[in-house]
Amino acid sequence: MIRTDWELIDLLTGYQPAAVITTAHRIGLFGALRPTPRSGEELAGELDLDHSNLVALLKALVGLGLVEKTGTGYAATPYTQKRLGSERDMGLVVAKEAVFASAWARLGEVMVTGRPVMETWSVMLETHPEQARAFLEALDVLARIGGPRVEELDIFQPGLKVLDVGGGLGTYARRMAQAGAAVTLVDYPKVAAWAEEELSGSGVQVIGVDLFDHPSCGVAPDSMDLALVSHLVHDLTEARAVDLLGRVWRSLIPGGRVVVNDFAGESGPGAFGPLFDLMMRVETGGAAHSHKTLESMLAHAGFVEPVRMPYEDPLTVYVAIRPGNSEDVAS
Repeated sequence: MIRTDWELIDLLTGYQPAAVITTAHRIGLFGALRPTPRSGEELAGELDLDHSNLVALLKALVGLGLVEKTGTGYAATPYTQKRLGSERDMGLVVAKEAVFASAWARLGEVMVTGRPVMETWSVMLETHPEQARAFLEALDVLARIGGPRVEELDIFQPGLKVLDVGGGLGTYARRMAQAGAAVTLVDYPKVAAWAEEELSGSGVQVIGVDLFDHPSCGVAPDSMDLALVSHLVHDLTEARAVDLLGRVWRSLIPGGRVVVNDFAGESGPGAFGPLFDLMMRVETGGAAHSHKTLESMLAHAGFVEPVRMPYEDPLTVYVAIRPGNSEDVAS
């Protein structure tokens, strides 16, 4: 609860640290910094930047804990040296968020029109493939550092036939294959081609398909023991999500299970869930669906016995079952 004007001002100026970090990434500053100090003049000359303004930016980064100052020189902190820069993991995440920041600036437009302001994922794959791949690489980083270890769930056993639905570049697919599953990853053909590069030698089968163009997500009906649907449902409206889950249902054997990994609207800490919900409305037209809605969508797709796994917020992982009678058919 906000109690003072200064607390509100802190929220209102929250864009400033983000702008400092994304600008430093965009101008190549993180790549130019070294563990040993370099002067502002030297960095400005190398990057062809205004010296005075660059020093102001460096001082802000010192205050944010991403740069160290020694005398008149500036050096990367150990974290910055290891994690930030155009080719480093968190550099990919910074670049992703810089793109989305411009979309957030149009939140008022979304309130009026009820429509997202970003182009659809399928269109982005065709019109901005480099940006789309960079986005997937950033998601890959986030999955590695904060995603649930699906292969450690009690329901997971070596030898299972597992479908990774819209699996991107394959973080989860690789982990499940390493744990002994026979994994098939399905995604748009362009994404599938990238995934094949990333997963070469992993044993994961990759299929390129539009998930909404195939009745059982690109695989034979009744062929999979387990299906993972990770961070897809929040990109979709409720009706569209039920449609997708129904196609996943058809891919599974009777008694097979679906694992839905997502963020819910109630997810914490703090305002995480509501802010994520707004982000989906700005970017995709989807939503951070509530726990109740997630369970309802699974039921409408034909699944039973949905159980939320005991992960800490904001992780929201549900496991549900396709009923065991082969004559049961998803509506």
